[in-house]
Amino acid sequence: MRGLAKSSCVAIAAASLALVAGAPAEAAGSPSFSSVPEARVPEMLHPKDAPDAIPAGERIDSVRVDENAMRVQQSFATVVADGGRCVAVGAIPPGVAPSGVAQTSIRVGAVLPMRVERLVERKPGEAELEIVDAWLDARTSSIRQVVTTRVSLTTLAKGPASYTVYGFRKGSELQVVMPSQERIGYVDPRGQIGFTQCGHLRIGLDGAAKNGAMIVAAGRIRTNRAPSPRRPAPLFHPQFVMPQSQALPADMMMRVVQVSVSMSRTKRDREPLLSVSVGWAEDDEGITASASTVDMGEDFEVPIAEPAEE
Repeated sequence: MRGLAKSSCVAIAAASLALVAGAPAEAAGSPSFSSVPEARVPEMLHPKDAPDAIPAGERIDSVRVDENAMRVQQSFATVVADGGRCVAVGAIPPGVAPSGVAQTSIRVGAVLPMRVERLVERKPGEAELEIVDAWLDARTSSIRQVVTTRVSLTTLAKGPASYTVYGFRKGSELQVVMPSQERIGYVDPRGQIGFTQCGHLRIGLDGAAKNGAMIVAAGRIRTNRAPSPRRPAPLFHPQFVMPQSQALPADMMMRVVQVSVSMSRTKRDREPLLSVSVGWAEDDEGITASASTVDMGEDFEVPIAEPAEE
């Protein structure tokens, strides 16, 4: 639980950066809403259509089910998606992105619908979304694949370090897809803060919303370290950044990129007006951990990120 608390705090800090940083956008311009290709994404499988059981041994690639008894009378299982995949099981709760999460815990019981998404980037600006719908039986740790859908994505904006924001239309909605190298903190159109640690974030914007709709997100990506006569400041305390085995080369750094996507429409507009911006949320030196802390209880403290001093 402590590791989860650390991740949550870092993600929320990243989302807060996106709200206050005001970094300049690097995207040259935003496409029109009507120019974004429309794609069909099927609804998740419905529980009423679920089979009674799935025999042990049925699997799909890069998704596993780990059983763990958390309580004496209640057995739970953890579904883990590898390779940057995002997984969602059953009904997606409010505040959770439709793309899902890297892992989720479920109570062992009836067979449930499951969706696994993966962003496949062949190169910056050329990508597709792979969506696998399946049935999950946690009692036998089995997964039965039903259908695979591949959605071609269009580029909405390009930012620094070849970071690209993708999207597609789904009726009156704009589905925004943002790659994630580590974790993304975001504020959804309802104003709720969330985070994801899988390979991408997908959130929809309703083009018919009366007062418009907006997404703000921020996450850290790898980039070249700018030459500096002084010693570069660290981004975060190492234990909050990445395991030692994933340490970056001396000429690389993790830097926060922010994304803002909004749609609005007046009575005079023939279609929703789309605006997309991508840019750095901090200067070349990154951000450092200050002496300020947040008390999480049980003697656990998390540094608050503040701009590096000049």
